[in-house]
Amino acid sequence: MWCQLALLVCVSTLAAAQAPVPCNSPDQWEAHFDMYDPSERQEFYVEGRYHYDKIGQRKARFEEVNEGANSSYRFVEAIDLYNERKSYRIDVRTRECTVTEMSSDRTFHSHDVPLGARSRGLFYLGSSALTEGSVELAAWDYRFLTRNYFWEGSFTTHGCIPYHSNIFNSTTFGIRHESFWDVTPGLSDPNVFIPPPQCFR
Repeated sequence: MWCQLALLVCVSTLAAAQAPVPCNSPDQWEAHFDMYDPSERQEFYVEGRYHYDKIGQRKARFEEVNEGANSSYRFVEAIDLYNERKSYRIDVRTRECTVTEMSSDRTFHSHDVPLGARSRGLFYLGSSALTEGSVELAAWDYRFLTRNYFWEGSFTTHGCIPYHSNIFNSTTFGIRHESFWDVTPGLSDPNVFIPPPQCFR
């Protein structure tokens, strides 16, 4: 009986050790990304280069934007400085800069798995049957009661690198999908967070 009890404790401990736990992505990283609404409630598609700085509460994007079925693509540099509560949008073609104050309810959204998130299990991107032919990811979901939306996302089990996320809000924007690839920890050029001179004229 004692042997059976010891075996049960050992198996339970091993299962607990293997269970995914919420994690934090690197504090600074950059990647290629795309963002769109799969429900087509909002007709837009954005892709480009993304720079993320959790330490300084900053985000910067070089975006190729398409809004609406009949619209053409436009190119935008977007800089969001949450500590300063300002957003900058620079038209790449005209170099015109638009500066707006962030609303009081707009907060910095980190690319971390929220504490209390529910694990939806593990899966492989690629084929687990091939040596080095796959990446293992953990799937999560969480309901943000204060923001009134439901979130789900997937992250690599090694390094907590974000792969994709979906945000659902039936009363405002519907569904917003983001995915990331070629993620590189660190920032190759911190100057991407500095608005150009025309934004201060």
